[in-house]
Amino acid sequence: MILFACCCVLVAVLLLFIPSASKAPAKNLKRERNKTTEAHNHPSELILDVSASLLDSGMPIKEILDTLGRSVPHSEQLCTVARCLEMNMEWDKAWHSVPPWLHPLEKALRFAHVTGAPAASLLRNAASLKRRERSQRVARLGAQFGTRLVLPLGACALPAFIALGVVPLIIALLPGL
Repeated sequence: MILFACCCVLVAVLLLFIPSASKAPAKNLKRERNKTTEAHNHPSELILDVSASLLDSGMPIKEILDTLGRSVPHSEQLCTVARCLEMNMEWDKAWHSVPPWLHPLEKALRFAHVTGAPAASLLRNAASLKRRERSQRVARLGAQFGTRLVLPLGACALPAFIALGVVPLIIALLPGL
C-alpha cells in the first residue's frame, strides 16, 4: 500500500513538472495578458466616447485633439497631431507618430475630416466595439484559466482519492491479503 501511494505521488509530481507539448498556448496567454494590460493602461474607449460627445457639441477636430491630448492620460501625442494639423500638414503625416491604440480615433476622424460628415456615431460604435472585444478577451482568459486548472487538480486529487479511498476499501474487503 505504501508502495502504491509513493507511485501515485511520483506520477503526480511527474505530471506537474514534465514540460508540456503545448508551449504555444502559454505564450499566447502571455501575449493576451500583455494586450490586456496595454489596453487597460490606455483609455481608448474613453477617448472615443469623449471625442464623439465633443463632435456632437460642434467642436472642431483640431480643438478636440488638443483638448484630449491635454486632459486624458497617455494621449499627449494628440496635442502634437493637433499642432501639425494647424500647420496644414497632411493627415497621414500628422498621425504618423501616434501609437496603435489611437488608430480607431484616427480612422473615424479621418472620415469626418475628409467628407465633412458627422463621425460621432462612428466613434461611439468604435468605443462599443472596443468594450465588446475587451469583455470577450476577459471571458476567453477566464475559460483558459478553467481548463488549465483541471490538470493540476486532477493530478493531485485522483492519486489522493485512490490512496485514501479505494485502497483501504480493497484492503478491508480482502482481509486475507
